[in-house]
Amino acid sequence: MKRPRRLLMLSSGSYHSTLTIRLRYLARHLAKGWDITMITPPADKYNDFTPDYALQPDFGRLRQPWQLTTRSPMLNLIPYLFTALASIVRARADIVVIYKPTPITVIGLLPKLLGRARVVLDLDDLGSEVIRREGRSPLSYGLVEWSERLCMRYADAVVVVSTELREHVLRHHPGKRVLLLPNGVEPGEYEVVEEQRPRPAVYYFGAFNGLGLIEDLLAAMPAVLRAVPDARLTVVGGGSALDDARQMCRELGIADAVAFPGWQTNMLAVQDYARFADVGVCYLPDIRTVRAASNMKVFQYMAMGTVPLVSDVGDLRGLVRDGLAGVVVRPGDAAALAAALTELLLDEERRVRIAKEAWRIAGTDYSWQTRAEALTAFLARA
Repeated sequence: MKRPRRLLMLSSGSYHSTLTIRLRYLARHLAKGWDITMITPPADKYNDFTPDYALQPDFGRLRQPWQLTTRSPMLNLIPYLFTALASIVRARADIVVIYKPTPITVIGLLPKLLGRARVVLDLDDLGSEVIRREGRSPLSYGLVEWSERLCMRYADAVVVVSTELREHVLRHHPGKRVLLLPNGVEPGEYEVVEEQRPRPAVYYFGAFNGLGLIEDLLAAMPAVLRAVPDARLTVVGGGSALDDARQMCRELGIADAVAFPGWQTNMLAVQDYARFADVGVCYLPDIRTVRAASNMKVFQYMAMGTVPLVSDVGDLRGLVRDGLAGVVVRPGDAAALAAALTELLLDEERRVRIAKEAWRIAGTDYSWQTRAEALTAFLARA
């Protein structure tokens, strides 16, 4: 009997971190045809440097190489690399998927150098550019940039989440085989959407470590409230700019109309704040790191039966089918955003129509199952 093909997947974040979401969902569906081993750090800032070595997924094996658990990433990295190398060799993979090239995952190139495996690079952003914009140390930026270049050069094929990343890869490596595979959603994690009369509710979900990610939305709300006095904005999430956002609400005089319930990691808990045909906002600035990304909140809004409102940046217009499954607004224009929100809140029939279409394609075209099927075909060719 032919043995299942062995797939090794490497992540630079701990198993339950936001850095590993894409890998976890793809692995869950790929497990139907692959023998999967996943390697992740056991401890990082996402789990407060608290390892859980007993943790095992239901789709295969999880290897968490030993590391120190200090607050110093560089100090933790050294023992991790040695123990991770041992796990990589033992996996005897046919194909290695390197997700997010960093000093932690670049060692996934070893099986290729030994002549034993193909390597597929999975890019979901421009990691080094994100680090540079966050103002982190030149050493951190340089190491990630080096990892990206090395992995992109030696990978047999590359998976990307956006057309911006596809063009980036092909610009540097014209002959490289590339698959465009945006992020997705797991429809089964959400309650069945019940159609009901829409309420005047606007909704934002996600992190904002800079006020710029939510500033235009807050600036638009005074005009929205003048036209729709009972409108309400709920911001589920947070980050380092949370206090600045609250202060901005007070300065604009909209504090009573904006709620900040904080972080919610369970999607059913998030859905407590959303209802059918609410307006879910993913209004982002036109910068390269946004154009390169595939924002998961758009797919989550769709799976919850809300109406995605996106800025016309990168692939966002295509994700909402040019307005059939969402609303597109030019970026960097709080007045245009206010007008679009007002129009939606006053047009219940339109919101119902868009919400139905968004929910439909979330369960079909944008499901992680569909994404995994496309990746399976790509891996077979690789």
